[in-house]
Amino acid sequence: MRVKYIKQRHKVYWFIRRPPKNLHKILGQELIQINLETRDYLTACRRRDAINLEWETLARSQLAPDVYNAKLALLKGEDLSNPYRFVNESLIDELSDAAVESQNEARAVISDYSHEDQAAFWAWRKVTQNETPPEEFEYSLRQALAAILPHKKGTITDLHLDKYTLSVDLFLGDAVDRSLESIKKGEVIRWLDTLDKSNSTKSTYLSCLKGLFLYAQDRELINDQIRNPFQNIDLGKSDAVHYKFMEDDLLREIIGRMALNKHPHDGLISNLARSTGVRQGELFSSKLETHKGIVCLNVLDAKTPAGIRLVPIPDRLVEAVTEAHPSWVAKGKGSDFSKRFGTAKRSVVDDRALTFHSLRVTFITWAGNTEDRWTEQHVAWLVGHEEGKGDAMTGQLYFKGYNIHLMKQIVESVEEFKP
Repeated sequence: MRVKYIKQRHKVYWFIRRPPKNLHKILGQELIQINLETRDYLTACRRRDAINLEWETLARSQLAPDVYNAKLALLKGEDLSNPYRFVNESLIDELSDAAVESQNEARAVISDYSHEDQAAFWAWRKVTQNETPPEEFEYSLRQALAAILPHKKGTITDLHLDKYTLSVDLFLGDAVDRSLESIKKGEVIRWLDTLDKSNSTKSTYLSCLKGLFLYAQDRELINDQIRNPFQNIDLGKSDAVHYKFMEDDLLREIIGRMALNKHPHDGLISNLARSTGVRQGELFSSKLETHKGIVCLNVLDAKTPAGIRLVPIPDRLVEAVTEAHPSWVAKGKGSDFSKRFGTAKRSVVDDRALTFHSLRVTFITWAGNTEDRWTEQHVAWLVGHEEGKGDAMTGQLYFKGYNIHLMKQIVESVEEFKP
């Protein structure tokens, strides 16, 4: 049975659809294909419906402001004494007969008229009475998001790009969309108070939302004189967590609490992080490749430019990782794994400073204490830190990386984790 906009590839469901014509400028005309990251049919349908709803919402929110701005442009320099020249005569008469006294009453009376007729009326009111139109006729948060994503694509990592969408979704909550100009600083602060997140995470959300607002102001899509409500918000003292070294006994206990019968690769993923220092996101977005005879994770979608690198896999894990890696990447199970690891960890120890990221701390600590005495720059390069190029201008500008064989030696010299 064929299901609209859903197709299965290697047992994983994909969303496949060509965008509607009124979204071509935003989404393009080409066929859009999105990995729904599930093998469950009902889950795939729910995720498909969510994408379709987002497109429909975008189409509606994209139409009204564009028509309104076009009507505003037509009124510039015109004699506005006769509204019938610019606004539907029946609409004006109906408003007059209803003797409306507020914008909400006017909206209710003219709600059955077309977007074009309503936009013409509100544009005339703006020019003659300086009345702010209803929110649906103002440039919105999701419009700014739809515009900034292709603008930023290729200039930042996909991981960072995704945070723009996440920030908008979290801020809007149950609301479909919001006019940018209607957002006030006070409500942004109240929203932040509801988030059970660290200040560094809140700062990331604010940075994305601030960028969306600024993008709209710079292009005169909204009033460039009003204050950016996402800017200059004091989050208080930093609550950054300093991650602890995780003992191997603790890691073994955590792995033992994970349902390896359902998710057999969870132990291997944890072992690989402990044995290479790779970040969790990199484990699920990297490619498995062989360079100069060494099997590596090719990290292309990293947190920083320095994070784009080759990470050798220890010989003892090569066979298992080669077999399992395509499976865990294809499933797109990074977030699910994170939840499983976090649940298992909390059942063993309640300590915010002990997380999956602690395995990275453990690897770096072991690497810095081997008999080979690797330099800090060697280890920094391997784990994708900026310090890997050193402080001198020569390294910052011209150094392109250490030999992959040296990186392999570091990985092999680290104390082996024994499950």
